[in-house]
Amino acid sequence: MERQQAVKPVLSLPVRLRADIRATGKGVGIAMIDSDFVRHPDLMKPVNRITRYVDAVQGAESDAPPAKANKARQWHGTMTACTAAGNGYLSQGVYTSLAPNATLTLIRTMNDHGRVTTDTIVEALEYVGDHAEELQIRVVNISVYADEVDQTLDHPVNDAVDRLVRNGICVISAVGNNPNVPIRPPAATPSGIAVGGLNDNNSLRSDDDTMYPSTFGRTTLGVQKPDVIAPAIYLPAPILLGTPQRKEAAALCAMDAMDDDMLLACAPSLMPHTQLPVSVWTSRSLSELRAAIRTRIATEQICGPFYKMVDGTSFSSPIVASIVAQMLELDPTLTPADVKQLLIDHARPLEGVPAMNQGAGVVHQTDTLAAVRRGASVSA
Repeated sequence: MERQQAVKPVLSLPVRLRADIRATGKGVGIAMIDSDFVRHPDLMKPVNRITRYVDAVQGAESDAPPAKANKARQWHGTMTACTAAGNGYLSQGVYTSLAPNATLTLIRTMNDHGRVTTDTIVEALEYVGDHAEELQIRVVNISVYADEVDQTLDHPVNDAVDRLVRNGICVISAVGNNPNVPIRPPAATPSGIAVGGLNDNNSLRSDDDTMYPSTFGRTTLGVQKPDVIAPAIYLPAPILLGTPQRKEAAALCAMDAMDDDMLLACAPSLMPHTQLPVSVWTSRSLSELRAAIRTRIATEQICGPFYKMVDGTSFSSPIVASIVAQMLELDPTLTPADVKQLLIDHARPLEGVPAMNQGAGVVHQTDTLAAVRRGASVSA
């Protein structure tokens, strides 16, 4: 009888969205405003698509982010960047984004104390405005937020977002993961696209879709946020190379795949690279060892030697950003208002969920791109 492995299959983004993958974001630049980043093969191989790395904290820039992952803050940004524009290089193309040919400008905003300040977010947004033409930036994804609860254009982050939108740049923001707090900048900006979360249960069915617990509400300007929702849980994201977490994932996945005889023979050399309990190192009990491996894989949400599952609207937002990149590849004449309206018009509302929570509903990538193709054909 075949043994069921502990590593669970995770639906890729194109599969879970039943996506039209003919457009790949080619020719479209996405600016990722996030905590920080590190170089990753899904963004740099076989062709390097990172056009600029900007450190808005230190006021510096270079061609690429650091090569070595040695800061906790580098995880979040690298994961969101791969969600928006990764090509799944380390998964042989399985865990690809919807815009694997888009180029990326990566902007660090988290300081050494783990904070993202309003001034730094504004600095990042102003950099985008100053360099958008040079770097071909048409889309901005923001998966960080300001501390202040100010939903007006008096807030400098909301004002900076609105200025980018007026200049033809689509700005997509995560609303956050707490239904009990108000919408904050930049998601509160009326002209931006604010994205909430969907729980699709890692399933191709739609009758088991539910809301992910994300922030929602009507702003002081009378604007309902989020505008749309997108998958926010059971999402594949990279484990950073050269980290203890990556070594452990490789060891656990290898042991999980072994038959019993091989596992007993190889476990002593692999277990030191894991966080498995010391008690199972010497027990020689297959059942205890298998149970410990299953528990650790589940705890760390490992879905392969190079990937793990993540959740949060931080990842819903770059999914929408990748769809927007596809839209702009198909029709570069679309304005931010056009893009937003198309996403809203073709979204699928969740039954039994108030519009206050979900906005227009779940983004429908295929219908939206079909509408863009029709419009581009008519305008041509």
